[in-house]
Amino acid sequence: MIKAVLFDFDGTLLDSEAMVIHCFSHLFEKYRRIEDFTREYQLEVFGPPLHTEMVKLFPGHDPEQMIREYREFQNTLPGTGAVHLIPHAKEVLEELRKKGIRMAVISSRITASCRMWMKEFDLERYFELILGQEAFDRPKPDPEGIVKAYEAMGLLPEECIYAGDNASDVTAAKRAGVFSVGFVSNREKAGEILESSPDLVIYDLEEILKCI
Repeated sequence: MIKAVLFDFDGTLLDSEAMVIHCFSHLFEKYRRIEDFTREYQLEVFGPPLHTEMVKLFPGHDPEQMIREYREFQNTLPGTGAVHLIPHAKEVLEELRKKGIRMAVISSRITASCRMWMKEFDLERYFELILGQEAFDRPKPDPEGIVKAYEAMGLLPEECIYAGDNASDVTAAKRAGVFSVGFVSNREKAGEILESSPDLVIYDLEEILKCI
């Protein structure tokens, strides 16, 4: 019996693609050329930790300084309409709440940033646990964050679903022993998600309700 749904954040609940690309573009305009920020790179920056991407995209620059500038710029964006909820996200969270399903977020975004954007859309009240990247040592596809979440909630892996929009989310879920849901919120990622062999592939977040 499923007792909890654990979510990735960006691309799963929060449509932040344009905002994230905007933040990276800000750095490319300052430290490289905007023409260098190809669509391939734009797709790649979703999922891995910021430090990993800063080292790769801005060699020769201090990655921690790049991260600080990225976050400082992003912190100016709440209230500007830079991000949106994924379609049906709030309806799904409300339905899960009504059914007594417990919820948590495990994200590659730092916890404070998750909470900042949750406040924008009044989402925090749905989640009993929010684990950002600093809450675990090894990022997805390592299962550490998911395992920490269900253990902190006093649950067994077979009682949980993890839903995410990247192949790394699916791999982490499978390694953690939970039911894996690959959410194709961006059709350009469909191939990678399908290749990761999730237990369920969905194209609309509402479809997750059929697991309950």
